Amino acid sequence: MNNACLLWCHSGVVNVCLGEQTFTLVAGDLLYAPEGAFWSDTGSGLILDLRFRSIGIDGPARRIHLGRSWDERMVHEYSRSLFGEDGVSGDVAKLFEDRVPTPPLPAPRHARAVAQALAANPADQTSLEEFAAQRGVSARTLQRQFLSSTGYSFSEWRAAQRVCVATSLLAHDFSIAVVANLVGFSATSSLTRAFRRHTGTTPSAFTTGAIGMGVTGTPAAIPSRTTFAEATRDQQLWIYTGAATVTTPGYCRFLTQGDMATIPAGTHTRIDVAAGSIAIPVPIGVGERGMSLQEVATLRNQELSTGLTLVEESRWAHLSGELLPAPAPLPL
Repeated sequence: MNNACLLWCHSGVVNVCLGEQTFTLVAGDLLYAPEGAFWSDTGSGLILDLRFRSIGIDGPARRIHLGRSWDERMVHEYSRSLFGEDGVSGDVAKLFEDRVPTPPLPAPRHARAVAQALAANPADQTSLEEFAAQRGVSARTLQRQFLSSTGYSFSEWRAAQRVCVATSLLAHDFSIAVVANLVGFSATSSLTRAFRRHTGTTPSAFTTGAIGMGVTGTPAAIPSRTTFAEATRDQQLWIYTGAATVTTPGYCRFLTQGDMATIPAGTHTRIDVAAGSIAIPVPIGVGERGMSLQEVATLRNQELSTGLTLVEESRWAHLSGELLPAPAPLPL
């Protein structure tokens, strides 16, 4: 698959390969896979593939750890993608705004090769002089290449790269002392000084208590939703959690968790989903007893589109009269 997407690890541990990169995702991880990056996975966990017309996220592949408290929020986002919503929700896209951007790679080939080595192994203690000797250039030349191309000296580029990697480790519950050692700082005080220079704050601001499970990482409440859709083929709607009402001409049914309703091809449908609830469109032919998120993901991988097409909000007033009993809220 090569369109930009978000991959949510709902359960277990899964290795996701994006070209030459491999990410090991645990439950509660969210991975951004950029456009053009084919991915495959191995492992026993469950990955939900969230695809929209516009992801609204730029940059390289990167992973963030949100924790299991985000499960229902991300299943809701998965439901939005299956309904054909245009873009990822703003609160989800915001999670990928770089608090600590990766330092730019130098353009000159010698400095670039050194930077790539340090990115692959942030704890590498090789000195500027040793790297220069390995590349057959002078230390002054290598230093000049870093400064002119990135704005960082060699030592500050390495520190910035270590800080960037450290933020990811801190979000995965590694202690500050362990992270300092993993990225190559001799002491936590050295890590703290580097963080203050490059982020303006301390490493503790990047722990799960501050991002993955704290203020920035707290999932927004799942709102109520009214959707008008047209069924292009026979389709089912599964209530993953909570409650919803499905209305088609001459038919209205109230559904609760685990229920499924069939939406015939060629009909307009109004779907009212209660606050805190999640409704997921699934192909026809799967019974209530056999339905699960794993089954939905399997069916999704086999068939990327659902049989529901969202109707423009400008037509809601007209369809509201067609699909009684209740008028739909008009867009603000």
